[in-house]
Amino acid sequence: MLRIQFAGTMLGLTLMLGCGGSSKPAPLAQTTHDPEPVVAEDSSTSVVATEPELVSVPEQSEPGDPDFPRGAEAFAAIIVAAQNNDGDAWAKAEARLQELGVQATAALAARLDDKNPVARELAAMFLAQIGPDAAPAADGLVKLLQDESTFARVNAAAALSTFEGYAEKVTPVLTGLLGDGDDNVRLTAAMSLRNVGPLAVKAVPGLVRILDDSNPQIRAAAATTLGGIGTAATKSLPALRQLGSDADASVVAAASRAIRQIDESARAKTAEAIPASATE
Repeated sequence: MLRIQFAGTMLGLTLMLGCGGSSKPAPLAQTTHDPEPVVAEDSSTSVVATEPELVSVPEQSEPGDPDFPRGAEAFAAIIVAAQNNDGDAWAKAEARLQELGVQATAALAARLDDKNPVARELAAMFLAQIGPDAAPAADGLVKLLQDESTFARVNAAAALSTFEGYAEKVTPVLTGLLGDGDDNVRLTAAMSLRNVGPLAVKAVPGLVRILDDSNPQIRAAAATTLGGIGTAATKSLPALRQLGSDADASVVAAASRAIRQIDESARAKTAEAIPASATE
């Protein structure tokens, strides 16, 4: 099974959301076919904890404009590299796509209904990396929420989670994927729900269930997302407090922050413990 996870640079990155503006949403790129890919040694982590800033969408290139064929050519090279498990070719094609940035949106959107599932999965993943500026591709991404490929669905939902007005559509999809058997899918879903913020309140039970996941990254991601939901996630406090003795320090830290965000009394106690001079 070829599995291309995203994180900053591609081939093998670990899912963690793609970005637009000042932060990255949660893109995971996977393909459900063929051999294991080469993991980029210098991939930078994009496991970002903040919600992306929603910005105005610039005019996108259309077929026939100079940027469209450039984006289409670079993405075609990505598909070939993925299917051939060619890390060097992937890196070159990815660099071209990243150079194009938002101007690759139209070319990527054109592949969202491709017959090749790898093309659909990766097109959604790269759109998720672009983030809010990829909003012109929203219609195609919404259709992909019903795709037979789990990876296409999670990447489409990751991208849509960064667009304003799509919380109701992506929350149930991402909530369902929290129980997927693939670690990267669960992680992408948890991190993408972070982009939804307080509107992801219906995902609280699912997030609580993965607080005891065997993967510490997933436990930490779930805790952070619950903290972002805020006081509406009060029912998660008992489970979050149990993470205070977790063997992983990042999980303990994430749970502690979440508790302070959710529990107003805990937040008040923390504020009282800080000397007044420290805030002046």
